[in-house]
Amino acid sequence: GQLKLSLELQGRILVLHVMEAKGLIGKEYRTCNSYVKVSIVPDADWKCRQKTKTVPDSKNPVFHEHFLFPVQEEDEQKRLLVTVWNRERNSRQSKLIGCMSFGIKSLLTLDKEISGWYYLLGEDLGRTKHLKVATRR
Repeated sequence: GQLKLSLELQGRILVLHVMEAKGLIGKEYRTCNSYVKVSIVPDADWKCRQKTKTVPDSKNPVFHEHFLFPVQEEDEQKRLLVTVWNRERNSRQSKLIGCMSFGIKSLLTLDKEISGWYYLLGEDLGRTKHLKVATRR
């Protein structure tokens, strides 16, 4: 799956716009009840975790939600983790579909806005990097 987002810096506040996802597949290739969770890691503080509303029954959910992350100096060595989850239909459990992360320090020195489609990576890879979907010219 893929997730479309944009990130910009306003002073020392990171503004993340989670737009939409595509190609999300649940169990047995069913559609997903998906939502996006965003946090700064590693961080034990729950107030730094934010999430979108759940979009039911869609492989291509549209979220269009904005999240603000005030960045402290001690956050510069951390990462902004974006995870996409599928809420299982008849249970309260959610399954990780994929994730990506961005180094806070590199976001603070943004000379260009981060914007576009990104691949949802497996948990191990996604916790350490992000991978932009190449745009075909």
